[in-house]
Amino acid sequence: MNPSPASDIDIVYTWVDGNDPRLNALRSRYAGTPASGMSDDTGGTTRYANLGELAWSVASVNRFIPWARRIFIVTDGQDPMPLLEPVLRQFSHPVPVEVVDHRTIFRGCEELLPVFNSISIETMLWRIPGLSDRYIYFNDDTFVMAPMQPSDWFDGERLILHGHRMPLWWASLLDRLRMRGGRNVIGFKTAMIAAARQLGTGHLLYYYHTPTAQSRRLLEEYFAAHPGVAERNAAPKFRERTQFTPHSLCNLLAERAGRLRIEHSDINLFLKPVASRPDYLTVRLARADRRADLRLGCISSLDKASPAQQKEFEQWISHRLQISL
Repeated sequence: MNPSPASDIDIVYTWVDGNDPRLNALRSRYAGTPASGMSDDTGGTTRYANLGELAWSVASVNRFIPWARRIFIVTDGQDPMPLLEPVLRQFSHPVPVEVVDHRTIFRGCEELLPVFNSISIETMLWRIPGLSDRYIYFNDDTFVMAPMQPSDWFDGERLILHGHRMPLWWASLLDRLRMRGGRNVIGFKTAMIAAARQLGTGHLLYYYHTPTAQSRRLLEEYFAAHPGVAERNAAPKFRERTQFTPHSLCNLLAERAGRLRIEHSDINLFLKPVASRPDYLTVRLARADRRADLRLGCISSLDKASPAQQKEFEQWISHRLQISL
């Protein structure tokens, strides 16, 4: 493996250890209710669960995109390195990791802290000191599962979006139909819809739950030209329907600037082991092993899977990444 990076592309994660009693006490305090009682779409326990997914994801970066310049991990006073070090030691020249605290990216508006809302945190990621203009945003439940090159993410200054356009009216209709307990659920499309409305477009750019290419400069310039927008979007401590995802906003800004290339490609494996079929995970993992075109993956709500399913996935990802956990 090349000990020096072959690109100027950074990787950015947001990460939280939901086993931290300090964090859970703060969540309960600001929610005004036990943290375990919140709904999953606004701030339920599953959003903070930590079963080691970050270690698998960071290992996948080192295995399949070792050309990355640096990995930034954004946390709230937590230290992911004890989780990562056993994995990083298995690579001769691991991608450098830098931990960034919420106070750093919220500098100048610390009064908004603490926040327990991934959208609020993501809104400020472009403020990471030293962040490259070109970066890829990962959730810790997403991973790479086959070799990828910089050209899979960026075409020069153009961002590559593995997704498609969707009419805003259609997405809004689908979003309104998502009901649970007599209320609209905040779904995956909800924040994409809000981004389209923020820019006044008639469509959103739909992408799957995968890592996504981003431009720091596009976000920086937009928020500089629209004072207060970033702060308002970053203010809610828990998810709200009015919030836009900055990743969707960035994609739309790139499209407007002629800096977006849309690839209608199915390269993502989405795993949701809480599905009703008992053999669901086994079937989906076998599919991933058969299809060389599947290069990105997401394991959603692994904490809700059975111990047997958790073990099955851990064994599969360890084999795929050629690491021991």
